[in-house]
Amino acid sequence: MIKRHFCTVLHSLVSPENVGTIVRSHVAFGGGPVVFVGRDKPWQFRKKAQSFSRGLERLCELIFIEHDDQFFAWVKEQQYIPIAIEIDLAAKQLPAYPFPSRPAIIVGNERIGLSRAFLQRCADIAVIPQFGKVGCLNVGVSAAIVLYEMNRQRIDAIAISGSE
Repeated sequence: MIKRHFCTVLHSLVSPENVGTIVRSHVAFGGGPVVFVGRDKPWQFRKKAQSFSRGLERLCELIFIEHDDQFFAWVKEQQYIPIAIEIDLAAKQLPAYPFPSRPAIIVGNERIGLSRAFLQRCADIAVIPQFGKVGCLNVGVSAAIVLYEMNRQRIDAIAISGSE
């Protein structure tokens, strides 16, 4: 089995539209597993989510992890580096963020984001710089921007080195 260089983590998301959008972006950028954290039962891809994912969840390995402790044990076992995407004073600006070779890109709940305790357990925090009057971007939009930037940097690095 091929080990993909990144996974996308959805922590306590509730919107079918957001989940579908993130899954679609994840597949478009060649991700490995999609990990759902903080749910007591697996996400159900019903009509609303599938209209945004275009049914691409069938192409993903879906992993469901109920508790944060289990998640951090899983990323360690799978050799992923947990990178939170969050508006935070300690966050590094996305355009200059040096992604590790096996990132677990983590986005949080649409309303409350990721908790301070969760963020402290992540290897790093990245933020998308914003210049307008909007307080924050939609989580689906944010995930797509981060996955694009991560892959853009990867493509640039491949072009410079001449190989993957």
